[in-house]
Amino acid sequence: MFCPVRRGPMSIAIETEGLKKRFRGVNAVDGVDLSVPEGAIFGFLGPNGAGKTTTIRLLLGLLRPNRGRISIFGEDLHRNRLRALKSVGVAFETPAHYEHLTGRENLDITRRLLKLDKPEIDRVLSTVELSHVADRHVRKYSLGMRHRLGLARALLGSPKLLIFDEPTNGLDPVGIREMRDFIKTLPERTGATVFVSSHHLAEIEQMASHVAVIHLGKIVFQGAMGELRGLHAPRLEVGCNNAAEATALLGGGARKVESRHGRLIIELPSADGAQSRAASINRRLNEAGIDVHHLALAPWTLEELFLQLVGAKTQPGQE
Repeated sequence: MFCPVRRGPMSIAIETEGLKKRFRGVNAVDGVDLSVPEGAIFGFLGPNGAGKTTTIRLLLGLLRPNRGRISIFGEDLHRNRLRALKSVGVAFETPAHYEHLTGRENLDITRRLLKLDKPEIDRVLSTVELSHVADRHVRKYSLGMRHRLGLARALLGSPKLLIFDEPTNGLDPVGIREMRDFIKTLPERTGATVFVSSHHLAEIEQMASHVAVIHLGKIVFQGAMGELRGLHAPRLEVGCNNAAEATALLGGGARKVESRHGRLIIELPSADGAQSRAASINRRLNEAGIDVHHLALAPWTLEELFLQLVGAKTQPGQE
């Protein structure tokens, strides 16, 4: 499968080589090579059991790989674990807080462990927009506020790398949008690189600059979002008054034409010249007496590309 890795003069936040982890004879992570550019929002995608969570645990030193190397901003995780992880902030899917303490008191525990100054608490509370509820007990927080408090904890100390595991899980549509919009601003506001593992493909599509797709422990794609979309030429979506006649007219040769939701979907041979091809198809239909009321280039969605990479059917495995 196509698997470009971004290399070159850019700085690398996370780099792994030949990363492998076995559980009971099964390779949960099987030769993973990651290269996460500094300053990116990097989406890490895969079906259940693909190896996402295991990879994150390896990146954080919570598991030891059977083989392979991990470096964080050039620091080898095995040789200099504390130094490598000093620049990392983490927020997990279900953030754990002390319910009987306030948001400020929860953050103060972490602040003390990290030996940071007290003003750091106000800085991160302001960043995640929780200053107005800082002195409210966490048991009175909404789920979205709890998630943001977890992000505030991750931001303590201004880490250069933020790792988020399912940051929108369990949130309602408003909370998901707020979280997405917040994450999108982090590289610019904090200078941090953001590594996001998520099942919400539509959210990753709207926020990520780069993605990696893992399936059965192996990376099946890695690169910029534009590279992923470039795997397939855009399609032309056509709405007309006679779909059957239009299909017969356009369906000859190698061009694939299918009907979907009352419109024709026409696969173009390449992205080059897509607009001129669309204009040509429009002329052919008009000359044949077919009225066109809708004509638009339709790029492949991340969900469609993801399913093509991993297949609609997946095998259960170690997550």
